[in-house]
Amino acid sequence: MRFNKQRVLTVAKIILPIILIAFIFYQGQNELRSLSLKESIRAIQQIPSWKFILLIVSGLAAVATMFFYDFFLLRSLQVKVPIGLIFRASWIANSFNGIIGFGGLAGMGVRTALYRPFVEGTRLLKAIGWMAPTLISGLSILSALSLLNVFPAFEVLDLKKWLWPVIIGVAFFFPVYLLFTFRRGSSSIRPSSIALYSLVSLAEWFSAGVVVYFILAALGTDVSFSKVIGVFIIAATAGLISMVPGGFGSFDLVFLIGMQRAGVEEGIVLTGLLIYRLVYYLIPFVIGVIFSAREFSGPVVKMIEDKPIVGPSVEVGGVIWRLQLRFLSKVRHFTLALITLLAGIAIWGLAILPPNSTQYEYLEARLPHELLLLANSFFLMAGLLYVLLAPSLYRRTKRSLYMIYGVSAFALIGMALRGFNLISLSVVLIVLVLVTMSRSAFHRERTLITTTRLIRAAFAGFLYLGGFIFFGYAFYTLGSADGTKVYPAHEIFMFAASAAIFALVYTLVFIRLFNTFNQPVLGEKLDLQKVKDVLTEEGGNYLSHLAFLGDKRFFFSESGRSFIQFSQTGNRIMMLGDPSGNPEEHSQLIACFLRRVEDLGYIPNIYQIQAQNMSLYHDFGFNFFKLGEEAIVDMTTFTVSGKKRAGLRSIKNRFEREGMTFEVVSPPFSEALLDQLRDVSDEWLGGKSEKGFSLGYFNESYLNQAPIGIMRDANQQMLGFMTFMPAYQEGVLSIDLMRFRPDGPNGIMDAMFIRLFDYATEQGYHTFNMGMAPLSSVGEDETSFWQERVAADVFNNIRYMYSFTGLRRYKEKYDPKWEGRYLAYRKRQSLTIAILKATRLISKKKDRILLP
Repeated sequence: MRFNKQRVLTVAKIILPIILIAFIFYQGQNELRSLSLKESIRAIQQIPSWKFILLIVSGLAAVATMFFYDFFLLRSLQVKVPIGLIFRASWIANSFNGIIGFGGLAGMGVRTALYRPFVEGTRLLKAIGWMAPTLISGLSILSALSLLNVFPAFEVLDLKKWLWPVIIGVAFFFPVYLLFTFRRGSSSIRPSSIALYSLVSLAEWFSAGVVVYFILAALGTDVSFSKVIGVFIIAATAGLISMVPGGFGSFDLVFLIGMQRAGVEEGIVLTGLLIYRLVYYLIPFVIGVIFSAREFSGPVVKMIEDKPIVGPSVEVGGVIWRLQLRFLSKVRHFTLALITLLAGIAIWGLAILPPNSTQYEYLEARLPHELLLLANSFFLMAGLLYVLLAPSLYRRTKRSLYMIYGVSAFALIGMALRGFNLISLSVVLIVLVLVTMSRSAFHRERTLITTTRLIRAAFAGFLYLGGFIFFGYAFYTLGSADGTKVYPAHEIFMFAASAAIFALVYTLVFIRLFNTFNQPVLGEKLDLQKVKDVLTEEGGNYLSHLAFLGDKRFFFSESGRSFIQFSQTGNRIMMLGDPSGNPEEHSQLIACFLRRVEDLGYIPNIYQIQAQNMSLYHDFGFNFFKLGEEAIVDMTTFTVSGKKRAGLRSIKNRFEREGMTFEVVSPPFSEALLDQLRDVSDEWLGGKSEKGFSLGYFNESYLNQAPIGIMRDANQQMLGFMTFMPAYQEGVLSIDLMRFRPDGPNGIMDAMFIRLFDYATEQGYHTFNMGMAPLSSVGEDETSFWQERVAADVFNNIRYMYSFTGLRRYKEKYDPKWEGRYLAYRKRQSLTIAILKATRLISKKKDRILLP
């Protein structure tokens, strides 16, 4: 077996961090067992809102120090970039690195994209590559100071001796890096740049430690500053070697061990770590997402896609860069949804404990207790709906926009009755401000509430309220034992139940009102003259004539020279065939139609498209299923002569001998003739229901749009008829209805076809479409796709479909050329459901929408 060094290194990069984290947690298992949730509750309640706001500000200030990395980077490249852009780019890069990581590739990708217009890509990548090692030089310097006991942490090192080589290794990193760069000379990086980057790195790591000290001080601890910084340095080195973004897990455990040795209660340390992650990582990341929504506009992403440079430059960079690019291209839509989701989670955390404020105490003494409980239920309901509406905000639907306004009003009412809190008020106001600023981007009317989405929403609601009950009851159990202020267990259950009921009632009422006052219509009804003008002047296809049935709606191009015919069933829009009219407009017409369909929240399907147009629909994201094949007969070569057609010739001669005649009559038709046609049609149906959509049915207005071929016996009694279906193409003819009396002579279908072919040849037609043989050669083999086999069963066995058995065999006698017809359905959508919807439309059965 050949040794693959690259593969071994790749596997090692995945396994090594997992082993390190597992080892760190094994070393700290005793400390984890002693964690007290009760102490965490008490610590959280001790922090006033104004202090929490100051902690957030300190965290943001610490992150802002990393701005100087980019400032000195661009100065070393001697390029001028606006200060505002540098600040935003550095914030995005560093906040993404803290959460996403990818070994710094996340930040590298952001910098490359945003600085690309100002500096050549290769130079920029090289400069970023030389800057990257200096990002930990500050931690290396602090580690050396810790070993010199400036920031003491020997108690932790003596307790966990495996940390000694770690901190010593990190302490020696900076001098080794200096030695390496000086030996390479000025071709790598200038000494002044190393000094500046290292100073920024020192400020970054030191300011992060200061944030941790501020947090512990706000929680009431009296540990010295140097002690906190010393433990922070040891924990940071442990997080560094774990290679996990932000050192999640390893940093926290080592810091917990160190602060326990300093005499700080476990619950307070745990609370401090949660606040640290919030103010130094999560909130800056959210701000970074907001900045990226502004910076990564369509042109920026298009430029990167056209000229990618990150992928070839970094190992596995191509894959990671593409994933990151996909995220950045959608970040403008993602930002508001993420912030709303986080706001809902924040409300969850605020509603689970009684407010610890003088306002609440004042209101508690003067208002009925039930009113305070109702206020908290409203507040929790708002949080629940923030979470559930986040996906709809991502899709930019107007209904979700207006719902968020109402939900925020309920949140403000709840806050007014339970006491305003800076944090809770800020959460709601941020959502309101961002939604209002983004309102022009909400172009879709709604998303349909399908069964799948309903199940997902129910599951998310269950997790949200189930978690509220679980943790609320846990807080009650721990807090009630020592007098900590918590909600009683029965009130926790009441909050969850009432929030669920309020959310459901609000949603149902709002959707009802929204649908009442906002009823957008897709397309227009049949305008007979307008459709005729398009077909006669611009042409059509084999299905265009079905427009005159009147059972479909129409979407016209801006010029009015082409149209799409479609029907709606449930949450699906079923387009029939390819567009009719001017072929040059088809691509733009389809694009406009699909955009409007999706804006209204429907799922588009296209029934019976022609093979030559599949590439067009593929560009719009469709997959395809072969419905069957249409029999196309060449009139210029067809004849009943020869041994092969002896059966057809015999039928023709027999009908002529028996005095049966065939004539073609043109509209308008008399009432007497229509009555005769109806009698034949009713006998042929035998009490069965008519079909529709892609099949014609007996309708006097429809019949009057084209000629009809009629077969009569020697006594001039009508035996059968066939309705013409013009294709609105030169020399092309097809038929729709073909009906005859069940007790008529054998071979009447063939006789009518033969006589019609004679007529078509006389009139100069060169092509005749005999119609489709559904599922011809589809799903028959055991190796066929399972979807095709299921679809074949659906078509052939559902009771309201015609029986298609033998259709291809019957039409083969006319020696046709077979052309495929296809169903186009969206990727990640069910093919089986699409076929079921089409068959129900054909059988004139439409599904209703559940809460549209």
